[in-house]
Amino acid sequence: MTDELEFSARFAQAIVDGDSKAAHMMLSDDLGAAIAATDLSSQFESLAEDMGGVTAIGTPMVILKEWPDMSANDRAIVYVPLEGDVFSEAITVTISQFDDALRISKIEWGRP
Repeated sequence: MTDELEFSARFAQAIVDGDSKAAHMMLSDDLGAAIAATDLSSQFESLAEDMGGVTAIGTPMVILKEWPDMSANDRAIVYVPLEGDVFSEAITVTISQFDDALRISKIEWGRP
């Protein structure tokens, strides 16, 4: 599994485990300033509630490595499937690199 996939899986696991502080620490400075850890948790809980709870995290997959409006720091857009009791959803994250650290610079809740 690539670094981007492993990082995305760790983010999803932190969110599913309710560790919004750990998940928040994985965000870029800009995204972290725009969304509080508690808001991150409530956004996920809303998604999880709609799907009847999260029963498993699927295998993350890279959707794009290059796209028209990507920044110089962007490395990949990764789709992380979430399995639920009622139906499945996903988290789509943009993985960026700042200095030597991977960070999430964008989150989309739900399937595209």
